[in-house]
Amino acid sequence: MELTVKIIDTRDLPATDPGRLGKMDVIVTYQLDAFRTYLVTLPKETFSEERLKEAIKKDMTEREKWVGKELKIT
Repeated sequence: MELTVKIIDTRDLPATDPGRLGKMDVIVTYQLDAFRTYLVTLPKETFSEERLKEAIKKDMTEREKWVGKELKIT
């Protein structure tokens, strides 16, 4: 899967995971097109372009599992 994404924003914020209290995370907002904008969160201490690419690929793979799925709500 080859995909081009546009990085819209990055923010350093305190981690919310209880196991990472006192550490920082990088929140990255990325966009596929005008209608699809998503976020990924990575630990600041291991943040790199390569890890960001991996996180976006994982995020998109998970999203693709749900595309086209129909759910019956009763």
